[in-house]
Amino acid sequence: MGFGILFFACFLTYFGELTPLASYTFVIGSALILYALYKLYDQNKFFLLSAIGAFLLLLVSIITVIMSAFGINNMLYRIMVNVQTYTSAALVFLMLIAIYLLAKEVELRKIQGWCIVDGIFVFIYLVCDLSSMMIKSNAVFVRLGVVCLVAQILYTVLLLVILFNCYARICYEDDKDMKKETTGMPVFDFLNKIFNKVTNKNKNNSPKDKGDK
Repeated sequence: MGFGILFFACFLTYFGELTPLASYTFVIGSALILYALYKLYDQNKFFLLSAIGAFLLLLVSIITVIMSAFGINNMLYRIMVNVQTYTSAALVFLMLIAIYLLAKEVELRKIQGWCIVDGIFVFIYLVCDLSSMMIKSNAVFVRLGVVCLVAQILYTVLLLVILFNCYARICYEDDKDMKKETTGMPVFDFLNKIFNKVTNKNKNNSPKDKGDK
């Protein structure tokens, strides 16, 4: 359940970032990411920290959409857009760490390696994007922009590959809706309570992966 939702949410959020509807896809996508990460926190506690990052991204995205709806396009708006961009990239880092730790537990070495490579792509994206803000040369700015775009596409595609493999290798298609302990964070407990009211609980167990062959 969790990885399936997370796959769709990341596709919507990070590919949507490349479209004119980025502000709206960020809101919907980050809300779904938040929920999916909460559903996964019992498999590795680091997913809860990732969920906090998703919650911050959701708040920033909502503020950005509201400012855009009211035609606010000043310096504050541009700052919020930049904060949204860097928060989304930081969220990918947090998710990759959580997935890496989970993959290590179930001995999925390939996924561990992919997480490291994807983290490098995210790092390259952030360095190039931050550098482009301080470069005055137009030629260098354009080159950095191309590198940013390529790195962004690469880390997004590889993230989706990782999530799909987690969905296929760690959980069955009919993954159970496991009963969660309370987290002490009302927003996550509230989301889980609502979801459990509108869905039927599957009683089948979700076995761990057998490991790489």
